Amino acid sequence: MFRFAISNAFRRKGIAFFAILGTALGVALMTVLLSISDGMDRQMSETMNELAGSIMVSPWDAPPAMGLGGGGTPLPLSYVEGMDGIEHVEAVSYTVTAFVPQRVLDLGNPMGTTLTGIDLERDALMDGATLHITEGRTIEGDEEIIVGQTLWDAAERRGFMGQMALDLPDIGQSFTVPIAPDKEVELTIVGVFETGDMLTDMNLYTKADTARELSGLAEDRVNTINVRVDSVDNVEGVAAAIEEQYEDAEVPVRILMAKDMVGQINEAMGIFRSSLWIISLVAAIAGGISIFIVMLISVIERTKEFGILKASGWSNGNIISSVVVQSITVGLLGAAAGLAIGYGAGLGIDSYLNVEIAVITVRLLVIIGAFGVFMGLAGGFYPALRAARVSPIESLRAI
Repeated sequence: MFRFAISNAFRRKGIAFFAILGTALGVALMTVLLSISDGMDRQMSETMNELAGSIMVSPWDAPPAMGLGGGGTPLPLSYVEGMDGIEHVEAVSYTVTAFVPQRVLDLGNPMGTTLTGIDLERDALMDGATLHITEGRTIEGDEEIIVGQTLWDAAERRGFMGQMALDLPDIGQSFTVPIAPDKEVELTIVGVFETGDMLTDMNLYTKADTARELSGLAEDRVNTINVRVDSVDNVEGVAAAIEEQYEDAEVPVRILMAKDMVGQINEAMGIFRSSLWIISLVAAIAGGISIFIVMLISVIERTKEFGILKASGWSNGNIISSVVVQSITVGLLGAAAGLAIGYGAGLGIDSYLNVEIAVITVRLLVIIGAFGVFMGLAGGFYPALRAARVSPIESLRAI
């Protein structure tokens, strides 16, 4: 019976092709959307794991959106040395934030490009960007810049997330930033780094003194402080110690731990994933409708055949099973074709953005297979019931 049902799925090859194609297009869209969702989850998980033992300290009055890039009342540099002495703290570094106008360096942001100044010795203790150079060399003197690999790759393509081509000079080339009517700073790109941290690899780094010269920040001030703790288990204890130590200090501080960022990111990702699932379900429904139409046409055309089968001893269950197996076959073939199309589209997206964001996981394969079966069942159930209601006597009279 199963062989008979499967062979009937291709009796009308043209109709079967369009049913499979309709299903495949829906599944392809689902594959791309869900693979992007899984890829983003994986990248964020890797980033959060890297940051699990870290604490970011920023000014209390810094806007939440500026917590990663300055803002608010600058912190005294003495805070850095004070945090060095806290138990369970392995290393402390700091950043000074400067901005390069868009007219000087166009990386797609109308507000200008963020340039992060770091202390080279402290960055090395934190296993930071200066220790992960992939091209060129690390920062050695003032007015030198290293570029994150993600940003560098985007500049070689068409810009991050498909924006316009980025205006980023090559290694060894310079650009000039005016900081006063009669003063300017010439910055030179000397290398590219890759830490594996998605957030870090989108940045530009220079020496803290260079960033201070561009931003006008005083020598004894910094914008943010980064603390690395010796164990994830001690992060909350160190955070509490920092809050207590600087509770009544000159500039109050705000503590941001990785788990806090995880909660905010997961909330945003949850909304994003829900949207993708809704779109995917709509695509799946469209695929199910195409199977329904094809199976209904097939049942109508084969009315006499079903009557003869019932007259020869087939039960209603046999008829229903035959039609459902036929529709599931079409659904699974459509799912397989859609998976292949979606995988190819995902590779194209990865190549275009130069970011491995579309990921095919075992979980996704199971979901696509389940949807193939579901679409076959949903599209073939009513036609199967209609086939089972065929009267063998009426069918024999019509012959």
